[in-house]
Amino acid sequence: MADEERRERGLAAFERVMGFKPPPLPGDVFLDATLDHLFADVWTRSGLSVRDRRIVTLTVLICLGHEATLKLHLGAAMRTGQLTDAEIDELVLHVAHYGGWPVAAVASQVVRELRAGRNAGKATQP
Repeated sequence: MADEERRERGLAAFERVMGFKPPPLPGDVFLDATLDHLFADVWTRSGLSVRDRRIVTLTVLICLGHEATLKLHLGAAMRTGQLTDAEIDELVLHVAHYGGWPVAAVASQVVRELRAGRNAGKATQP
């Protein structure tokens, strides 16, 4: 696949998965790899749906306690409608039992913050 086609595929996948366009950071090596590999090659694979990948990603982020990235992906799940509020609550509760109560407590706080912002009419994107 040509580099330009790969970038277009990555941009489209990023917007579909995250629910917003990536920031304009020309020449940013990390963003380039994110778009050209993670979104163009990984998120678009046929083995799992985007929703399935979202659940896996959220599970890992909750377990690792990566609050900032968790906010991005929980916000994306809410914006895109990939997961309902009830499904998000079940995911956090389930991960609490397998991944640890403290990290799930952080995730639960992130969920509350995102919902409060949403309910106040604030965008759930960064």
